[in-house]
Amino acid sequence: MNGSNITLLEDWRAEDPAGWLLSQKYDGIRAVWSSGSLWTRDGNQIPAPAWFTAGLPAGVHLDGELWAGRGQLETARLAAQWGKFAPGIAFMVFDCPTAPGTWIERMAAAQWAILDAPHADMVSVSPCDGLDDLSDQYFRLLAAGAEGVILRHPSATGYRPGRSRNALRIKPGIAHEHLLYERAEVSA
Repeated sequence: MNGSNITLLEDWRAEDPAGWLLSQKYDGIRAVWSSGSLWTRDGNQIPAPAWFTAGLPAGVHLDGELWAGRGQLETARLAAQWGKFAPGIAFMVFDCPTAPGTWIERMAAAQWAILDAPHADMVSVSPCDGLDDLSDQYFRLLAAGAEGVILRHPSATGYRPGRSRNALRIKPGIAHEHLLYERAEVSA
């Protein structure tokens, strides 16, 4: 597995988000850990230094994002493209493609896999209680500088390459208008 056969996000189409899991959408560079290397979503090997990949397991595939902090996309890009890894950059893991089971079960496998990797961390998720909760969390995260939010179906089984309705994104310009409309309707 390398970055060319990963799950890609679909745009949220106002589905009921109740019961889905919500996380921040990180403004970084998509990365896959496979065969002892990091790979971009285009299938290019990332020249990551040994200090950064230390502790990542050789036989486990991980899907995530190289992230240097909010507003630091250029720092993540320099790491992915040229191997210029700044001390604050992290590999934010959000799936374990080769683990069996639901997304929650794969996340548990990923958590175990990165226990000894000081530069890897799990994406923080919270349950979404519905449209009002989604709107509140979305606008709170945007105000704090996040790129948007991701919704994941917690019981979707198996990792599937390509676009998936089990992983949805909302960010300005993508489904954002629906949440603005919902927010205006609630305040009216």
